[in-house]
Amino acid sequence: MSNSSRAFYTSSNGDRWLVVRVGERGEIFVRHEPNLALGGQPSEVDIGTFIARGPGSPEGKALIDLLDQLRAEQDREGVEKPGDR
Repeated sequence: MSNSSRAFYTSSNGDRWLVVRVGERGEIFVRHEPNLALGGQPSEVDIGTFIARGPGSPEGKALIDLLDQLRAEQDREGVEKPGDR
């Protein structure tokens, strides 16, 4: 079982949002880690729900930017390089 995460936004009050991949099936979700000084508990939600809640919020925009970046990286990796044949 492999777990990986990538932070994509930190607010001015210290809250953090991460994309997390868990388990053998590679389930992906968003984890919110609130500022510990405020006493909040971490929470997790699927990506679709997260974006639907606030696509215009700073953290929503940051997630969309990250997904666009990952898609572009994947597209570049899929392009055949000269001499690969």
